[in-house]
Amino acid sequence: MRPFEPLQKALRTLATGWRQRLALWPQHLKREAEAKRPFLWFHAASVGEVLLTLNLVKELRPSVEDSILMTTMTPQGLRMATEGADLALFAPLDIGWVVRRFLDRLRPEMLLVAETELWPNLVGHAHREGIPTVLFNGRISPRAFGRFMAFRPLFRKVLRSFDLVLARSPEDGQRLLRLGAPRERLRVVGDLKLYQGRGPLLSIEEREHLREELALPPGCQLLVAGSTHPGEEEALLRAFEALRRDFPGLLLLLAPRHVERSAEVEALARSFGFRTARRSCIAGGWEVLVVDTIGELRRLYGLADVAFVGGSLVEGVGGHNVLEVIAHGKVALFGPHTENLASIARRVLEVGAGIEVRNSRELEETCRRLLSDPSEGSERGSRGLELLKEGEGAMRRTVEAIRELLERRSR
Repeated sequence: MRPFEPLQKALRTLATGWRQRLALWPQHLKREAEAKRPFLWFHAASVGEVLLTLNLVKELRPSVEDSILMTTMTPQGLRMATEGADLALFAPLDIGWVVRRFLDRLRPEMLLVAETELWPNLVGHAHREGIPTVLFNGRISPRAFGRFMAFRPLFRKVLRSFDLVLARSPEDGQRLLRLGAPRERLRVVGDLKLYQGRGPLLSIEEREHLREELALPPGCQLLVAGSTHPGEEEALLRAFEALRRDFPGLLLLLAPRHVERSAEVEALARSFGFRTARRSCIAGGWEVLVVDTIGELRRLYGLADVAFVGGSLVEGVGGHNVLEVIAHGKVALFGPHTENLASIARRVLEVGAGIEVRNSRELEETCRRLLSDPSEGSERGSRGLELLKEGEGAMRRTVEAIRELLERRSR
């Protein structure tokens, strides 16, 4: 990665929707916001945090009458937020006058921010205006803790502006306390990322319909590789090529993390000699299907005989959500680079619901074993479903805490 690439990427992201981020709204947006008030305002950084927040919103909705506003930093997060919010916007830049204009126009009943979104102006101005504020699934990784502590006076002020700090683990709770969170307002409630919803993610009818849509032959086995990055697709295709010698009916579904890479990934698969198709335009007889659509991967994992979660075989990404596989009662394969979900990856490996593979050869060997003995995958998948029950408890405690604060506010 080039030295300035992360900065350039961040600037490109912020340039998207810059007028909205500066609260320079067109008249129709002002009218829409006014018509939908009052709001519960949820803020989540990007796709992962938005998904977590949408789960929380779904559980809270039956007990609240306010409209749901969601703000996020990225275009991908915004697209996802529109699925579960009454109004979805790019988050304001954390500049005093911009935040004040947002608050004046939205007048939220409560501000709830996800994980590490400790924006001084956003949280500080909401607190000064008497708006109850909540940090949910609060976390600070060991790696980031030193950076936060270097600015402890600033973050202490932010954390003391929260009415409620809901930490995902005792370790995160201790780090938040050391950073300045008031002990009397902090509760350790569990990790919301372990919550993957209630009931099956795919009914039998939905699974069969999806198989028909993908033109999957009866009795075929399917390797699903999701959220992949450059370097991982080649490793997967090499493993797939070797596996096809023993499992000639095996098919590969490749879902690159960034759909704009679909043509590149399809060309790579063709260079291996495989017949290819794309999810948006399926032709029968494919051997490698490239997913060029957004928001489907979670469901597609439910069709897998073997599933690999990307962003983990290559350095610099940090891994993606392995729980989307586990929620289907399936074992998750992933690489060694899981910094973004270190605690979850550790738990998944501890209970045996996931298997770490370090390279293409280990991926091939593990897939061969699981394809040859489906009972191992089923048994590991059952352990994963037990782990996800912890997420149900975390969701219940989070919802109860927020409801209590809402009730105190309404008295």
